[in-house]
Amino acid sequence: MTKNEVEAELFRRDFYSFFVHFWKEIASDELVANWHIKYICDELQGIGERLREGLPHEGDLLVNVPPGSSKSTIISVAFPAWLWTIYPECRIISGSYSATISVDLASKSRDIVQSDDYRRLFPYVKIRDDSNNKTNYVNTKGGFRFSTSSTGSVTGKHANILIMDDILSPKESTSEISRNIANEFLNTTLPTRKVNKDTAPPILVMQRLAQNDPAGVWLEQAKYSGKKLRHICLPAEACDGVIPAELKERYTDGLLDPIRMSRDTLKSLRATLGSYAYGGQMQQNPMPDDGGIWNEKWFNVVPDHLFPEDSELRKLAVDWDLAYTKNERNSASAYVKAGLLGKKMYISDLGWKFYELPELIGYMKRFISDGVHLPHYIEGKGSGKSAQQVLVSSGIPAFESPNVGKDKISRATLMSPYAESGLIYVKQSIFDKLMFDEKQGIAMFPNNTHDDLNDALCQAIQRLLGKKPFFVI
Repeated sequence: MTKNEVEAELFRRDFYSFFVHFWKEIASDELVANWHIKYICDELQGIGERLREGLPHEGDLLVNVPPGSSKSTIISVAFPAWLWTIYPECRIISGSYSATISVDLASKSRDIVQSDDYRRLFPYVKIRDDSNNKTNYVNTKGGFRFSTSSTGSVTGKHANILIMDDILSPKESTSEISRNIANEFLNTTLPTRKVNKDTAPPILVMQRLAQNDPAGVWLEQAKYSGKKLRHICLPAEACDGVIPAELKERYTDGLLDPIRMSRDTLKSLRATLGSYAYGGQMQQNPMPDDGGIWNEKWFNVVPDHLFPEDSELRKLAVDWDLAYTKNERNSASAYVKAGLLGKKMYISDLGWKFYELPELIGYMKRFISDGVHLPHYIEGKGSGKSAQQVLVSSGIPAFESPNVGKDKISRATLMSPYAESGLIYVKQSIFDKLMFDEKQGIAMFPNNTHDDLNDALCQAIQRLLGKKPFFVI
C-alpha cells in the first residue's frame, strides 16, 4: 500500500483520527482535544459503520453537552465528511433552528470534502459540479447533504441519516409556540424522511433549554413509550446527571473541560445566564416551569428609613401591566414604581388594582413626586394604548413600552439574571408582597394564580437595567 492508502485507511477506521487531522480545515485555532471529543467520535463511528452495513440502528442518539464543547464541529461538520469516506452513497439531512446556521455547518463540512488533503486521500468522493451549493450538494456516488431548519421544508427528500443540531435556540426556548414547532419538526416531520426506518438513525445534539424541549420530549418517550434511545449527557460540572454514569470518573476536579470551561469561566457564565438558564445550558438540567425563576435571596432588602428618597433616584417612573376590570377573578392592573441610584435599581412601591378605565386613570394620576407627575410606562397593547392616550391628554407623561420577550415565562427568564446579579433593591415594607403574596407573589411564578405583578416587574427591569434601554428620560 502507498503512504496515501495507509493514511486513508487509518482515517476510515478511526473517525477521531480523521477529526484531529482535518481540524485545520475547520478552525484556525489549535484543537483542545479533551477526552469527551474522542468519546463522541467513537460513538458516531459505531453508528456510521452499522449504517454502511445496513444493520438496524441501536436507538436514536441524543447528545446533551454545553455550548463551546465542539459538539457541532464533531457531529454536524466532521462526521458527515467522514461518513462519505466509508459510505459515499449516504444521503444526509441536517438541520438547526436557523437555516443560516444549518447552511453554515453544511458549508464547513463541504470545505473538508473539497480540501486538497481530502481529495488526495479519498479521490472517489467528489461533489458534482452541477449540484454544488451551500444548501444542497450531491456527490458523484449519489450521496447528498441537504440542509434545513425546524421551520423549513424537507419535501421530496429521504435520507439514510438525520442529524439535528440545536433545533431550538436559547432565545426561543422560553416560548411554548417555538418549542412546539421544534418538537413537531423532530417527531412528526423528520420520521417520514427516512429511506429505511430501521437503519436510519436520527441524531439530536443540543444543550438543554427547557423540560419539554426536543431533548426532554425524547427522554419522556424513552421513559414512558418504549422509545429506543442512546443518551450521552455531559454537564459542565460533575453531578448525578452525567450519562453514562461511569464518565463522571473522567472529569478533572469535577469539570468536564477544565481548559475551555474553567471554574472562573463557569462562574462568569452563571452570573451572566442566571441560575435558571445555567442549569439547562451548562448543566443539562433545566429547571421546571412551575418555579425557580425568581429567588428571594437575589433581592437586596432595604429598611424603609434607609431607602433613598424619590429625589435621589434617576429615571424614576411607574411601569404598568394593565387590565380594565372590577372582577378580581380576572387579571389586575399591576404596577412597579422604581428608579436608579448609580447602576442599581430601587423599587419603592408596587401593587395592583381591579379598576375599570376611568377609575384606573384617576388612580394613576396620584403618582406625584416633588409636585410633578411621574412618567408611566405602559405595554403597547390594546388596553395600554388607550390608557396612554388618556394620560397624555390629561397632561401626564405616559409612554408605550415594547414587549419584553414573547410570553410571560420568557420575560421572567430574560430579566431574572439582573436580580441574581444583586442589582435590585426593594423597600422592606413591600418585599413580602413582591415575593409571597398569595396570588401575585413572584416566588411562585408561573404557578401563581395571577402573574400581572411579574409582568410589570419585568418591564421595569428592562427599562432600567436592560443592556439596550428603550427610553431615556
